[in-house]
Amino acid sequence: MFYEGMQKAVESMSYLVKMQEVITNNLANASTSGYKQDTTVVANFGDLLKENVNKIELTGMDNSAEVVVSENPSLLVKQKTSFAKGNIAKTDIDFDFALDGNGFFVVDTPQGVRYTRNGSFTVDADGILRTKDGGIVLGENGPIKITGKKFEVKEDGSIYVDEKKIDKLQLVDFNDYGALVKEGASYFKLSRDVQRLPANTRVLQGYLETSNVNAIKEMVNMVNILRSFEMSQKVLQSQDEALKKHIEQISRMR
Repeated sequence: MFYEGMQKAVESMSYLVKMQEVITNNLANASTSGYKQDTTVVANFGDLLKENVNKIELTGMDNSAEVVVSENPSLLVKQKTSFAKGNIAKTDIDFDFALDGNGFFVVDTPQGVRYTRNGSFTVDADGILRTKDGGIVLGENGPIKITGKKFEVKEDGSIYVDEKKIDKLQLVDFNDYGALVKEGASYFKLSRDVQRLPANTRVLQGYLETSNVNAIKEMVNMVNILRSFEMSQKVLQSQDEALKKHIEQISRMR
């Protein structure tokens, strides 16, 4: 009886620590363009946490990818990424792009092809369109090279330099977002083969998609997690004291 109560309290605390880590990362990336919020879900955990975790609001779980982050048989913790859209913010910067609809930009990185909603791009000394961390933004014909003065991208992704079409942004969507695994703050990679679909989206030049993190709700969640953690600590301490008394009683009987 004592062991079971202590085990549930420890499991609850372990899960709450993971939730806190995820929320901290969300808040750290709340201003990262195109960032998608992570949440955690758990199965088969202590009754105490079940009673308290419903105070913690989990939002934006539509069309989400899922990754197991703990395989403790009695505490299966999964991390989910919400692909709910962020707001569209105007920047008036020629190399900023937002996707107004479903889909992803395609980027060539040293680790392979990756997908992103972060359209904050730049041009290197050779005129190649890149992400801010150096990834090569791909067009339908490969890397996009800009050599002229006037740069314009139409809503369908067509790229014009000095009023001449040179390429079209490579945009892609998927039939199963569960195959997308987050890599860093902005990239996603495929964990398995899935059907690729044409992106049903408009490309907005001079705009960026903000993260879909609600910072206020995340801070409220953080406070509730702290309270639940403190409650689990008290349960663990109470069980530990009760176990000590039980052992002392058995010792006196001998």
